[in-house]
Amino acid sequence: MQMGQGFRGNLRGFWTPEAPRMHSIQPIQLSVFSETARLRQVVVHNPGPEVDLMVPGMMEKLLFDDILYGDLARQEHAQFRQVLARVADEVLDIQDLFVEALQDEGVKLAFVEDLRRLVGLPDDTCNLLRDMAPADTARSVIGGLPWDDMPGHTHWEEEFDYRVRPIPNLLFMRDPASVIGDGYSVNSMATWAREREPLILSYVFRHHPRLRHHTEHDKWFDQVTPLIRGEIKAPVSMEGGDILVLSHKVLVVGCSERTQTDAIQLLAENLRAHRAEDDSSFDHLLMVLMPKKRSAMHLDTIFTRTSENECLVYPPYFLEGSRELLNVTSIDLRHPELRMSTHPSLLKALKVVGIDLQPIFCGGNDSILQQREQWTDGANAFCLAPGVITSYGRNLATAEALDRAGYRALTAREVLADPALDLLDGKKYLVQIEASELSRARGGPRCMTMPLAREAG
Repeated sequence: MQMGQGFRGNLRGFWTPEAPRMHSIQPIQLSVFSETARLRQVVVHNPGPEVDLMVPGMMEKLLFDDILYGDLARQEHAQFRQVLARVADEVLDIQDLFVEALQDEGVKLAFVEDLRRLVGLPDDTCNLLRDMAPADTARSVIGGLPWDDMPGHTHWEEEFDYRVRPIPNLLFMRDPASVIGDGYSVNSMATWAREREPLILSYVFRHHPRLRHHTEHDKWFDQVTPLIRGEIKAPVSMEGGDILVLSHKVLVVGCSERTQTDAIQLLAENLRAHRAEDDSSFDHLLMVLMPKKRSAMHLDTIFTRTSENECLVYPPYFLEGSRELLNVTSIDLRHPELRMSTHPSLLKALKVVGIDLQPIFCGGNDSILQQREQWTDGANAFCLAPGVITSYGRNLATAEALDRAGYRALTAREVLADPALDLLDGKKYLVQIEASELSRARGGPRCMTMPLAREAG
């Protein structure tokens, strides 16, 4: 017991967050009208104590297939952030933004009250969170609050040894919120394990000094606020991995095991209403009808855009003649009411709205490698600029397919060791990230990023 207490105590010392870092005081103007335009601001989350103390018994409920070696995962994530910083103006961490949003005491207290309503925390736990400094409140909400941190509690709970359970999925910043055009959505998660994350993002968007200038008019979707207010009892789910902004006029959303048809309908109605006021808004929303299974949990696990005229795909879902070809419902937003039509595939539906993409095959031409590398996020590339993408280094057949399409493959180490290398020289690059630990968490580079702004096209 003494060894365990000492180990836990040392970890608590490790958990102490750095002082909040305000990289800039300039307001951030939300602007994501592309999957490929050069990154300006992007949000990530360095895996912290929330992954260090996740025991095997917690994995299934917290949506992991394995426990991670936290120190190595952090090294890999640090490398990933450095690669992003070679192109992006700013790489921000959600925990820093969250701490900065809670600096006002009234905001912190309001957050704890909303958290109590959302997840049913007992009063004594809420009081502890209220009495903490903002950085400690944020640390506890994200990393968890163990029972044995608290006087009078030294037992192991039946399931989790936490008064406030950790949220290790925050590593995948793509899902709890999305910037769509010049607005945003506060997404509603499909699983209990991630219910807290959208509330964190909602407070960051509404209260962070660089983001709070945005208004309710800028919010396209939000099921969290009406749930907390008691206006709805069963929110419909939508997650950011299913949302791809392909142009100023075209939005693509996957109807998956994590995103419901009713949520997409709500988003479409809100975008249509906004378009009635501003005809420069989106014209089309394409809904991809996906299989409800874990291997294809989000659209971006099977389809990502890599350049203005190319995309990376898991072939069975997008090739004509395949028995698994995914159908598409096209929603026209340009009329007083939503108008819908159907298409046999996403690539055909995109051609109809003026986007002609050449598919590059995740896993190359071998069906076995396609399945293996799709499972390890071979199709989940993230675009830093047109034709400049990151992907996991372990997906060799996918890298070979990209090489045949003209992408120069470089390891992250090679990129970071050569400060003279210009990733924005107009050539196409694949930067391969080391990810022996990160890839075990079932999410790729796009999953780990939430762009706030990209360069205007």
